[in-house]
Amino acid sequence: MDAESALGANFDRCFVALHRYAVNRGLSRADADDLVAATFEVAWRRRDAVPADDPLPWLYGVAANVLRNRRRSDRRYARLLSRLPPARATVTRDLSEVSADDIRAALASLGPRDREVLILVAWDGLAPHEAAVALGCSNVALRSRLARARSRLADALGVRDVPRDVAPGQIPGVDTKPTGRPEAPHG
Repeated sequence: MDAESALGANFDRCFVALHRYAVNRGLSRADADDLVAATFEVAWRRRDAVPADDPLPWLYGVAANVLRNRRRSDRRYARLLSRLPPARATVTRDLSEVSADDIRAALASLGPRDREVLILVAWDGLAPHEAAVALGCSNVALRSRLARARSRLADALGVRDVPRDVAPGQIPGVDTKPTGRPEAPHG
């Protein structure tokens, strides 16, 4: 009997037992089908190692290894997911609904680097290339920092995004001192 015929015969003989093995270990029917398929994939790759007289115990061993590898992979994936930052907050309001106190609180919640780049550009009126000089970084680095800071500010405010050209006079209820700089955030 050739290798393909032998694998087909083993599949016909052992499928039900291997599927039951997988289901009895808590897998859904679809996942059990995947486990059996992966087991026979290994059997095909290692067809010279499959015992001709009684392949089922050998296939159980392969299925156990495939299941262990899958569970180990699932644990690694879960650990990776747990290290990801939380999903962005749901947008709950429009920028026109944001008060000056909301902005002060949101600015206060940001790190000093984010706060400084936002204030230099939005309130002090520096162009990005000027803010880059003031902060001692390249234009590219400044634009990247500014984009991240705007995103963090939008998250803190619960708005979709903070427009690039927003200035204090464009946000309802935000008063600035004559210098154009907002009051220092409280806290």
